[in-house]
Formats: sequence, C-alpha cells, structure tokens
Amino acid sequence: MSATPAALDDLLQRADLWRGGACAHHAEATLGSGFAALDAVLPDGGWPCGGLTEVLSGGLGIGELSLFLPALRQLDAEAGWIVIVAPPAQLHAPAWQALGLPLSRLLVVEAEGADAAWACEQLLGSGALAALLAWLPSADTRALRRLQLASSNTRCLSLIFRPERVATQPSPAPLRLALRGSNTGLQVDILKRRGPPLAQAISLAIERPLPWSRLVRRVRPAAPVVREPHVA
Repeated sequence: MSATPAALDDLLQRADLWRGGACAHHAEATLGSGFAALDAVLPDGGWPCGGLTEVLSGGLGIGELSLFLPALRQLDAEAGWIVIVAPPAQLHAPAWQALGLPLSRLLVVEAEGADAAWACEQLLGSGALAALLAWLPSADTRALRRLQLASSNTRCLSLIFRPERVATQPSPAPLRLALRGSNTGLQVDILKRRGPPLAQAISLAIERPLPWSRLVRRVRPAAPVVREPHVA
C-alpha cells in the first residue's frame, strides 16, 4: 500500500531523515577547524572525531599540518595521546612546543608500509588517543577500510595523509580533502563529504613557522655560480 501525500509530507519533516541535497549530520563529536568558512561546509561544523579524514596533497610543507593546528590545540589534556605515525621527516620538538602542543602528550611511531597501517589500527583500538596523524602513501583500500572501522568506534581526530595521485582511487573515508599551496595560504578542496559535493575550493590564510615568501626562496634552486677563468 503506497503512502498518501499527507503521510509523505509528514515523513519529510522528520529530523532523522537525510535528504541527498543537504549535508548529513551525525551525533558525533567534532572539533572546530578554526576557520569559519571551512566549518560552514563541514557536515557537522568541524573536523569529525570518529571516522577517517583523508588529506591529499602534492607535496610536503604546503601547510597540511598548520591546517589542523587550531583543532589540535583544542584537545583536552585528559583526552589522550597525540600520535604521529610514519612522519615523512624528522619532527622538530621545540617547534611543536612553541605551537602550543605539549611534548608530554606527543608520541611518534616510526614504521613503513603495511606496518604503519597496522600500527594505526592497533593505536585506534587502544582507546588511548586524542588524535592520530599518519602518513600512509601506499595504503590499499582494504587497509583504509580497516582503519575507518577502527576510527569510527573512537572519539579520535584521525587524519591520514596521502599523495594527490590517489584522488581517483575509491576511499572509505567519509571526509576527503585535497590541499594546494598558494601565495596567500592554502586552497582546500573537499572531494568527499556526507552531502553534496562542494563546487569550489576554499582559500584559507594559515599560520606558518616561516612566511610563505621566505619558504619559496628556500626551496627555489640556487642559480649556478659562474667563475672567471684563472689567468696565470
């Protein structure tokens, strides 16, 4: 027996019914991103604490960590460890301390490949984490699915950093971002969220340990040195 129009209207008024043209909201913990423009387009008004957030970028040092600094600073001291797995470079402890992230809560795990993904799954299952930041460039769909399942049972900010070349591959992460550096800060493109796709990237001004202009000069190849011929 089909529903009458009146019954259908009543059904559409239910708060727990998700409409495909709107962002889906879930009763899960979130952390404000620190950027009003970004919070406005995230399904629950901030970074999800529970479930993977996959972050894709074309290189290192474009601001991928600075994007999450405001959220990491909000973590309660009793929430647990901030764990970094398989970082692509050696961490500078004084810089983390200066950014307001106490070293007493910071744990670094050195691992590679499948071992790094396994370590992430075990850490999430421990229930002792406030945040997980992991670099998993070669993780396959099966490993990511296991991590998504493990993270969905936590209240942990779970960030997985991967190269932008995997953007065309399927991912179980409910939230997927692509980052690009710019002269003014960072371009954030939301590739996947619980809701309709976002048509336009968001431009954010983020804090950096070094001004962007100085960073560009540092990574720019030096000009060759031309020496005059020696005359005896």
